[in-house]
Amino acid sequence: MRFLPLGLVLLSLAACTTAPKGSESPLMRERSTLPVESVKNEETSIDYVGLQRALGMEIPADKLGYREKTFDTCQAGYGYSGTKNCHREYMAVINIQLQCRDSVGTVAEGVTNADLTPIANRPVKWNLKATQGHTQTDNDGFAQIMTVSARSQRTERLKIAVGNEFLYMRANEITRVVTPRPWCSQ
Repeated sequence: MRFLPLGLVLLSLAACTTAPKGSESPLMRERSTLPVESVKNEETSIDYVGLQRALGMEIPADKLGYREKTFDTCQAGYGYSGTKNCHREYMAVINIQLQCRDSVGTVAEGVTNADLTPIANRPVKWNLKATQGHTQTDNDGFAQIMTVSARSQRTERLKIAVGNEFLYMRANEITRVVTPRPWCSQ
């Protein structure tokens, strides 16, 4: 009869164990998931809100602009495999404020805050290179765009559409957008 060394047996047992369900972080339990296509075209459920929290990218809506962080998919968790298809990805969070002015065309005088109306509580469609999605403005016209991609989207064109109106800007340049009157009256 042949025996395996005790160290090898313990190693095999340790490799088969998993963490108990109660040991999940609170972020893992409160999931907000979106389906994503992986490289193999299999649908995977990634918890983007949890990933955003874990990367420290929860940014107040009024802190406008583009922010990005890279992460290793095998170390991220939140729906990414810990062992398959390991690579670096970029999470981008873009906070914008949409407002419209009560005029059309070029204005000769400066526009003040009193001349602006927030584009409030409106659905916003966005496209950034090969990714797209939708968000919603709040009462003050603030909205957040969150995306994950294989490379930096910092200098790519971002398309923002509200109803039939749309505009393009570089992702890292967009913050507060003042639009003409037609954006208000949809």
